[in-house]
Amino acid sequence: MSGSDWFQVAETGPGAFVIAEPGHVNSYLVLGDELALLYDTGMGVGDIGERVRRLTRLPLLVVNSHHHFDHRGGNASVAGYAADIAVHAAGAALHRDPAPREWLEAYTHIAHGLRKRYEEFRVLDVGGFFLTDSRVEVRPVPDLADWRIEAVRPTRLLREGDVLDLGGRRLEVLHTPGHSPDGVCLWEPETGLLLAGDTLISGTFFAHVLGADVTAFAASTRRLAELPVATALLGHNLRHRESADFVGRVAEAFAAVRDGRTRPYASTDMFGVPVRRHDFDGFAVLTAPYGTEH
Repeated sequence: MSGSDWFQVAETGPGAFVIAEPGHVNSYLVLGDELALLYDTGMGVGDIGERVRRLTRLPLLVVNSHHHFDHRGGNASVAGYAADIAVHAAGAALHRDPAPREWLEAYTHIAHGLRKRYEEFRVLDVGGFFLTDSRVEVRPVPDLADWRIEAVRPTRLLREGDVLDLGGRRLEVLHTPGHSPDGVCLWEPETGLLLAGDTLISGTFFAHVLGADVTAFAASTRRLAELPVATALLGHNLRHRESADFVGRVAEAFAAVRDGRTRPYASTDMFGVPVRRHDFDGFAVLTAPYGTEH
């Protein structure tokens, strides 16, 4: 599948582009004078490398926000020309394995279901809401029989406080564990731009998966809320761009979950895994059922 069919690309700030796989994952391209930075490489369904090269011929630095398959799926498509593929040092060993066939098959089923629900929603939407258009259309799912996410060895390890100089703009590395132990956000103080990965999303926060930690999540989101954020770019869902108000609300939500001030109810995540669901305005937090916390 070509990038033009699967990806939706839009400028989302000065010298910054969202490369969305609508309904799935959002990756971001940030352009400096001397270097381009690709934050996450998505699912590996379409060729994100081809899409990036349409936007810039600058040397490319790739940063994976964390090791999960849906954020490093396109690493193989950029490995041949990227100057570096950088990950947090805590996640170096977590990039050794390709996505197992069982995960790919499960997500293929989820993707088809998401498209079906979008089609049903679209029928309702054209009756008067008009929330949907081509910019946010959940794409039809291609034939994924040959879909693979290979393990690509990182070439650079990042740590808290590292500065990535793109020429004319500098982004700081923030270690933000919570969703995973190797979570990395990138912060541009001069513009208030925050690349947030799965530390901030406009959907269901997975705080129940292996390696997740609610206390760490609460600390990381509180830290982000204390920054003078102008624009936060989020890792998932159709609503990819948020303000400081949203960051603060997420931090308050995680503090409430951590402190037992919510009323969760039994539910499942999109893979059918049992969870406790904590609902908030515009998002939800999923935590492990009692007695099964990691």
